[in-house]
This record gives sequence, structure tokens and C-alpha cells, in this order.
Amino acid sequence: MRSRSTAVLSLFAAAGLLLAGCASNAPAAAPGGTPGVTVVASSITEPASVGERVGADGNALEVWSGIVPDEAAAGALGAPEAGTQWVTANVAQWVEDDDLTGADVAPVLRSTADESFQGVAVPQQNVDVVMKPGKSYTYVWSYQVPVELVDADALVLCVGPGDEGCSSLIK
Repeated sequence: MRSRSTAVLSLFAAAGLLLAGCASNAPAAAPGGTPGVTVVASSITEPASVGERVGADGNALEVWSGIVPDEAAAGALGAPEAGTQWVTANVAQWVEDDDLTGADVAPVLRSTADESFQGVAVPQQNVDVVMKPGKSYTYVWSYQVPVELVDADALVLCVGPGDEGCSSLIK
């Protein structure tokens, strides 16, 4: 009986974290200069590991997990275009500037196998909230990736289309 209660409480706690919403006060406010928070130097060819914070141009992100490929995304987003598969990343994001929404700072999915590839983020959440500097926002972004590029070791998530602020999806 005790293990059932513990399992139910754990399930409710996990659900509460997921439902807690978009924003939470984080001890790490600004992506660039917050004391005690390290923004790891990274690039498309030398991405940071999952769980490390990366940033560029006043935006930062931290990949929590990646699903490569994500066949379940079709349930929420519809079937991907022919010749592509869904890839999903769960991330925390921060901004330094006011009046930006998640859509404004949606990360770009890149591939070390084909550096010309830039995957466009599709949100799995229905609300686009105006982000406030100094707060952590949780997003689930999905990307349609050509089948030949769906390789967990080669995919990286970057804060923008540039060559810096990139994180691996799996390491």
C-alpha cells in the first residue's frame, strides 16, 4: 500500500512540474552575466552537453532532453512531410530583452552532418507567452528533419542560426 501511495504522489509531483507552466523564478536570471551561472562556450561543431546552459546574443537555453526521432509528435502536430521525421527537444530558455515571446527566440535545430540544414521550431504548446528577463521558460519544440539527417549524434540545438550557443540533444 505504501509503494502505491509513493508512486501516486511521485506521479502527481511530476505532473505538477509539467503543469507548473511556462515561467518560474530561476536563481539564474540573465543568460550572460548572472553570478553563479555558467554559460558554456559552444558551437555547432563543439556543442555543449545536455543540461549545460548555452547562449548568444542575449538568449540562452538548456536542453533537458531530446527525442530523436519522435514518432509520438505526430499525435500532437500531425504527420511530418514526406521524407522527414519529427525530432523534439525539451528546453529551458532565458532572455535578456523585454517583450520577446517564445516564438521570437525559438531555437534552431542544426546538423553537423549538413551545416546548411536549419530546422524550424514548431511549438507543442498552444500559448505564446511574453517572456520576462530573469525567468526560466520551459518549451517543447519539434522539428521536421530530413530522414537522412535524423542522427542523434549529429543534431544540435542552437539559440539562433549562428554558429554559437549550441547544445547536443543526447549527451
